[in-house]
Amino acid sequence: MKLNNQDIAKLGEIATLLEVSGYPKPGNVHRTQDFSDMFYEDFLISSTSIRENLELVANNASTYYPGMLNQINVGSCIYGCIRNTQNLVKTNTNLGISMLLIPMAAAFGAIKDEDTLFNFPHILKTILENSSTDDAICLIKAISLANAGGLDNKTSEYDVNNKDTIDDIRRNNINLYNLFEMSASYDKISYELINGLPVILKYGYPTYAKYMNDYSKNDVTLEIYLTILANVPDTLITRKYGDKVAQKVSKQASTILKNTKIASTDRLNQLKEFDTFLRNNKYNPGTTADFTAASLFVGLVDKYSQSGI
Repeated sequence: MKLNNQDIAKLGEIATLLEVSGYPKPGNVHRTQDFSDMFYEDFLISSTSIRENLELVANNASTYYPGMLNQINVGSCIYGCIRNTQNLVKTNTNLGISMLLIPMAAAFGAIKDEDTLFNFPHILKTILENSSTDDAICLIKAISLANAGGLDNKTSEYDVNNKDTIDDIRRNNINLYNLFEMSASYDKISYELINGLPVILKYGYPTYAKYMNDYSKNDVTLEIYLTILANVPDTLITRKYGDKVAQKVSKQASTILKNTKIASTDRLNQLKEFDTFLRNNKYNPGTTADFTAASLFVGLVDKYSQSGI
């Protein structure tokens, strides 16, 4: 692979910039729409704030994989992303993206010249399975620092709001993989990370590969987003409003996907109407946005893995 660790970090940053700029990305912040407490510029700042730790974790993985896996420090780099972001933006704009992109950057960094992207899911799982208790503790601290909503009382074990959680993690020798296993039943990002990236590799990346040469970056980003939302009910909507609402939103996305063509005027008009509906009801497919950024990351790395940048 002809990408160095700086290249990997650059492509990760670009992926997040393309995702947040997608217009009109229904129900989320984009270049012409803000939330009352989150602004487009906040997400631009957040995108630049993760690059340092994307490069750091890729460098660690290229240095320590496969011999010293507990030195890759995935958890510390997730925390670093949130710390750097919170110094500039006082709201949770990129916890989910950091939880996805940092382990992915580590896996990309660990890919050797003789490897291909087909090795990527296996490398990712190996890194997470061999993470340390310090990684798990850093993740808990990152979630707490980001003040992420919708995480209360999901499990009696290792609750971020329990003051004894860090001591319990250390005493029971819990690592990142263990934490993701425990939360996989209700959190799709956790499920994604320990199951070979099923959403990203089944829906997101193939959509990128199908359309990247024929359509604009914006149209491709929207197609990835809509395809994921149509097929995978959003975790954030489920947490806030329940399964039925999340499934209804996914059905609406599926209808638009089936009845309109990419980059068409009909598609644009229906996306705008869908955006208005979601905003009026405060339905925010935030996890879908995270998966979109991660899918773009895979697509960009694949695109430039042979030519370099």
